[in-house]
Amino acid sequence: MSFNKENISGIRSYVREVLNEAWVLGYIKPTGAFFTLKEWDVFVTKMLRLQKKGFDTRGGGKNLHPEIVSLINEYFGFQLNVEVERYDLLTYKNLMDFIEDFVNHRYWGIEKEFGHYFPDIDKLKIAYFYSRGDLEPYALIDEEFTTQLYGSVWNPKMLRHYTTQEGIDRINKAIESGQTYDISSFTVAERDFFRPQSIYIMNFIGNVRAGFRSDIKSYATDSGRRAVNLHRLEYPGKDINNICYELETCDAGSRTALWNEYIATPLKITSIDLKEATDVQDM
Repeated sequence: MSFNKENISGIRSYVREVLNEAWVLGYIKPTGAFFTLKEWDVFVTKMLRLQKKGFDTRGGGKNLHPEIVSLINEYFGFQLNVEVERYDLLTYKNLMDFIEDFVNHRYWGIEKEFGHYFPDIDKLKIAYFYSRGDLEPYALIDEEFTTQLYGSVWNPKMLRHYTTQEGIDRINKAIESGQTYDISSFTVAERDFFRPQSIYIMNFIGNVRAGFRSDIKSYATDSGRRAVNLHRLEYPGKDINNICYELETCDAGSRTALWNEYIATPLKITSIDLKEATDVQDM
């Protein structure tokens, strides 16, 4: 799927209705921007063939070969047509420079850098999105991702979620309508959430898609699933990484002195607490 300003608007009706807050904050990503390593290999192979003929994205991507334009639109169309316009620090030249670096170097290190975290990284879907001054790798937390971690896509657990009254209403509406989507949640927090308007803590039963010992920085996608930042899979110390491969031992303290994070689909809201009145360290 290629992305341009016209077909990007196609995901907005779902996003604005169900995931409105995330859309406003600029976190919604299209699942069509994610590819398996085999699919990324097709892209880099074609780009390398063109590079040998003297065509690439060097020099800021000026006077690009028509086939390169087509490949960029197919594999990086969202980043080019949406993120370059959204983020001041991500320029057209930055993206073209990244693509050249990705084709010649970064792609070839993905499996070596991240493969040991998963039973089979070849089956996961990966994309690169803007984050804190750079384009960083994200994996889609789809059914394949969850099954690789837990052997099942059914993993109910009691969880908590910082939110607003509007957020509670949206989640309730999604549960009642069956249009469920995944949210970021926690069980233990050693520091208050950074968004002051989120004055409520929603206690709920959620179907866990993935669990992490510390905040993972995830993005929502237009499918309702979320995507995890692969650069945050490590964790202080050398004995464990950030992934909770089972859901029983990640509810202790956090070595980062922040909070643990569960990506989960809300199934039932059990109660609501005011954040000021809740000691979130006593779970």
